[in-house]
Formats: sequence, structure tokens, C-alpha cells
Amino acid sequence: MILTLYTEDYFDAAHFLKNYDGKCANLHGHTWKICVWVRGDENQKLPNGILWDFGNIKKIILEFDHKNINEVLAENPTAENLTLIIYKKLKLDYSHLQFKIRVYEKTHPKESYCETGDFNA
Repeated sequence: MILTLYTEDYFDAAHFLKNYDGKCANLHGHTWKICVWVRGDENQKLPNGILWDFGNIKKIILEFDHKNINEVLAENPTAENLTLIIYKKLKLDYSHLQFKIRVYEKTHPKESYCETGDFNA
């Protein structure tokens, strides 16, 4: 039987876009929202019954929270690049599971996001 888990969390961070002609070329901040879907077979659960610990998202959040993302990443800190980086980090540590990642640059007054992953939810 296939299991799909979902969790989300937020972090506050600043960034600016390199090689961009617009106001986002200036340092500014967002409350970012990270959504993670995890899919795996029930046979992949750990002996304690957990497929993937929801607390794992905190490890990623701590890398970016209250920081200038430009100083954390080698890549231009676009929503697209941040989404791919989070996905690749999770796949590196949990290659036996499937992931879908969605990164919201902001959620109010409108939603703007990028997503990638192994499946559609």
C-alpha cells in the first residue's frame, strides 16, 4: 500500500535576484512557505512505523531562516532554484522515497509558487 505524507512550514529570509531588471534586484524579504509531499510504500516504514519524520523539514528551514539566502546558496535564489535545491537535498538523504516540493515566495495577498518532484499530488 502506498502512503503519502504532507507537511508544511514557514521561514523568513531576505534575498535579491542577480541579473534581473526589476525591483527584486534589490535586497528584500519574504515569509517563505515550504510544502513537502512524501510518498513511499508501507514496507519502507522504519521499525517505529514512520515512513518519513515530519521534523525533517525543520533541518531545511534552519538553513534559510532569518538569513540572506544569497549568502547561503551559490545559485541565484529564485523560487525555482530554491525548490530544486530542497528537492535534491531530500532525495540525497532519502533516495528510496518520492518527493514533491512546493515553495511559495509569498502567500498573501496572492500566492506565488514553484513546485517540482517525483509525482503529482
